[in-house]
Amino acid sequence: MLKYYDDNVQLPASSELQLVFSVGEFLKSQGYKIRFEISNMGQSIDLVGIKNRWITAVEAKLNNWRRALVQCRAHESVADYIVIALAQKSVSSELDEELKANGWGLLLYNSVKDEWVWRVKPVRNQKIWKPQRKRFVESMKKVSYVS
Repeated sequence: MLKYYDDNVQLPASSELQLVFSVGEFLKSQGYKIRFEISNMGQSIDLVGIKNRWITAVEAKLNNWRRALVQCRAHESVADYIVIALAQKSVSSELDEELKANGWGLLLYNSVKDEWVWRVKPVRNQKIWKPQRKRFVESMKKVSYVS
């Protein structure tokens, strides 16, 4: 079962928000500092993980991975690593091709083992736009860390 971020908050079963919080808990266990819903050029990144000096943007989806691809393109201007987190048992070959072509990572939720698994590790993004990255980092400083 996906974990709730806060036991006092009641989230719908299998909600995307629940998925985001669960990915956040997983990344925290991997040594990341986590921030949720960070603005980037008029969009919002579901989850930003920071480890050392590296920024990882994560888009979490229950099933609409095509929408995640569109969102991830905008994150290329600011994130060192880009990851899609899905609560699906299988992944299409089309998604695999997109991930490989872009160097993005993929986290899959294994409901049987109740854990996240790296299906594809991301490759460091070389498309960062320095002026936007600077604005993005400044805006993140205004948001408190969750962990």
